[in-house]
Amino acid sequence: MSTSENPGGSGSSSSSLLTHGVRARLLQALTGESSESARAQGGSGDPVGSTRKAFAWARVSTDMQEERGLSLPQQLREIGTFAERNGLEIVGEFSEAASAFRFDEKRVEFHRMLDEARNRPEVSVILVHDFSRFSRDSVNGKALMRDLKASGVEVLSATEPTWDEETASGVWMEAVTFAKNEAYSREIAFHTRKGCRANIRQRDPESGWCYKNGGQPLWGYKSERVFLDRTKNGRQAVKSYWVLDDTEVTGRPLHEWTRRLLVELAAKGASLDDMRDFLNGNGVPARRSQSGYWSASTINTLLTPWALLKFAGHEVWNVHRKSREKKNVSHRPPSEWEIVEKAHPPIITEEEAEAIAQARRTERSRSARFGMAMRRAKSSPYLLSGGLFTCARCGSNMTGFRMSDGREYYVCGSVRYRRGAGCGKGVWVPKDWVEQHVLDDIRQCVDSCSPKFLRRVNDELHKLWKTTNGVQTDVRRKLAEIEKKSESVYRAVEAGLDDVQWANDRLRELKAEREALLAEREAAGTPPQVDIGTVTAYCERVSRTCTLADPTTTKTLIHDWVSEMNLAPVPEEVRFNLSVPEPAFNQVVAGAGFEPATFGL
Repeated sequence: MSTSENPGGSGSSSSSLLTHGVRARLLQALTGESSESARAQGGSGDPVGSTRKAFAWARVSTDMQEERGLSLPQQLREIGTFAERNGLEIVGEFSEAASAFRFDEKRVEFHRMLDEARNRPEVSVILVHDFSRFSRDSVNGKALMRDLKASGVEVLSATEPTWDEETASGVWMEAVTFAKNEAYSREIAFHTRKGCRANIRQRDPESGWCYKNGGQPLWGYKSERVFLDRTKNGRQAVKSYWVLDDTEVTGRPLHEWTRRLLVELAAKGASLDDMRDFLNGNGVPARRSQSGYWSASTINTLLTPWALLKFAGHEVWNVHRKSREKKNVSHRPPSEWEIVEKAHPPIITEEEAEAIAQARRTERSRSARFGMAMRRAKSSPYLLSGGLFTCARCGSNMTGFRMSDGREYYVCGSVRYRRGAGCGKGVWVPKDWVEQHVLDDIRQCVDSCSPKFLRRVNDELHKLWKTTNGVQTDVRRKLAEIEKKSESVYRAVEAGLDDVQWANDRLRELKAEREALLAEREAAGTPPQVDIGTVTAYCERVSRTCTLADPTTTKTLIHDWVSEMNLAPVPEEVRFNLSVPEPAFNQVVAGAGFEPATFGL
């Protein structure tokens, strides 16, 4: 007997099926979609039947990961296979070789991908090989994924399951996955530091000098590489140690210039400016400076306690403490330093190192009595600092400078730090005078935005839009081309084309292109217009900021409005360009199809 003939007994199964059918018909009647199509949409925000577009992201941090099957091409291949299997279209591939645990600011390509994903509405997925390729930081990684999801972008792994953080099991899965990845990174860091600590205590059997952990040698030294036997995995083991740099510079070996600087100048109390002028005057090039000239700050790094210990022949490791949360680098207390004596040839003696350190302490206490210093804080009263105001002759930043009598100026950084080397005679620009000129010009630009002027702008925008009927000039041409291509496929089929599958695939591709163009034309259905009320309110806020705001807010306003600013020392002219800030433009213009540069005040 079938269950449908017994509704009172085992008919509960039939009742369940009937209820599902009723619900399906009700859902279709109310929404116009079947339950199957509603499920196919899956809440992704993409139209039913469309292909979700995705970015592919791959990352390696070491060469050994390449050897273990985690190479960038291998990751991208597995991501591509996952995308094909799940109906995703990859519209961009990004990759880099960098750590995903420390130094987030160095992940330039990663942040470029995130910015593109946020700014391209059609991209709704970022595909990774596994979640450790995205981030190994459990706190920042989870926060970043939630931020992307709020922007409509989902991060999916090709090799690991995806979780729903709205469920209890999803919370556990997310926590365990990121905890596993961060724990792995911390374990690697622990063993790496242990290896570095052991490496600096190993000595080369021929020279007797200790091996180094990498990095550029201190000024006055050069690296000698040693090739050892191959390791168990077949890799060539390479070590290095320091020797004196005997490269001849202006008539004497480089390490002799180092000794002259330290013993004849620094130990005798010479100032940083005096030592800078000594090297620049004798034509000794700075190692890392693009201009080739020394600056006082570069010389100061050669006179730190750990640098003096190295100049005395000792290796010093574990000095710096680098933070993931902050970009600055702090120094560990000397009790945590790893010091190996007689690790490389000395340039100075220990007694000379002590004399230099004492001379530097005396010089610093003397300099502290003077009030001339640059203001580097974020709330600096120098509103044009931070790289906005530059020297047109040498490209250096114009830096704020306060005289002992309280007067404040802007002056080229080459004049401040290198006595004009690489630039020329400096021009001192009064701080209050130049800042007031910039603020007055911004205020004048804003005051010109009267309602009458804005109405004229709207009229011009409407005329410009009307000439193209709100559609880009090549859209109609592309639609006509698609129609011709479709007709060609149909004619080929009628003529007896054997490969019908190819014809169907080609027609589907052309249909998708046509729908995309129609959507683009529909998006440009209304002309862009300036919201006069929003502009008026914005102008009032700008005027108040120019007059009453604190230095931090005023500085932000200036950096938003001034696109370029420099000093031409020869005619002694300050030149700057104003442009409408893009955030403000996006706020006051309704519609699409015009770049910010089109709307100028």
